[in-house]
Amino acid sequence: METIDTRERAKRRHRERLGLLRQRAAIASVLGFAAFLGLAAQHAVGSSKGSVRTAAPSRADAPNRYFDERADGFAFDDGSAAPLPPPVAQTSVS
Repeated sequence: METIDTRERAKRRHRERLGLLRQRAAIASVLGFAAFLGLAAQHAVGSSKGSVRTAAPSRADAPNRYFDERADGFAFDDGSAAPLPPPVAQTSVS
């Protein structure tokens, strides 16, 4: 039969381990949050550093052309196909 003293020691050991685990989790959370703030600050400084940019040359003279405008045979509707018949309503279910 287990004595009360043995149970109390087991409970105390468990509480000590749990306290140590909580302490480690709190320290890891604080360090992770500090690292996150450091990365956010680095990003803010880096993005403001490169905010002064020269204007890129404009390509307004050459508009974008899509694949169906480039060559024959690639259009969605080339007009050569016969029109589809009108849809027919279903009258019974088989």
